[in-house]
Amino acid sequence: MALHYLSAVQLLRRADESRARALYADVIEALEQHCTDVGVDWCGNELTITVQLASDGEQYVAIAGRESLPWDGNRNGIGGWKAVHIDNTYGTAKVIYDTTTGEGEPPGDMSLEPLAEEVGSYVNGWRAVHGA
Repeated sequence: MALHYLSAVQLLRRADESRARALYADVIEALEQHCTDVGVDWCGNELTITVQLASDGEQYVAIAGRESLPWDGNRNGIGGWKAVHIDNTYGTAKVIYDTTTGEGEPPGDMSLEPLAEEVGSYVNGWRAVHGA
């Protein structure tokens, strides 16, 4: 019985990942022009695009909007892009790109190329320094 439950959970996660990748294919594609290891992650209803920095998963860049990315095609609530280097080893977070605006304000810059260039430059520089 437990094996069927785990299999069902795995299938649901794969379906969620496929759905998230389809919704943000343009963002993922732009990022992949500048760096590798681009994926998606979610906890409950919170969706983010990630770029893994280290193979152990403790260091990564999380990309979302004001808080997280919506699960529907409407991106009005994103309000710009925000990329944060998450370091779970030391429990720190460093903002590396942020064009978000406050709730109720017009969206910040939603252009993908500046986001992808900045994140790619940061990721490749970090990997060069840390040998990852």
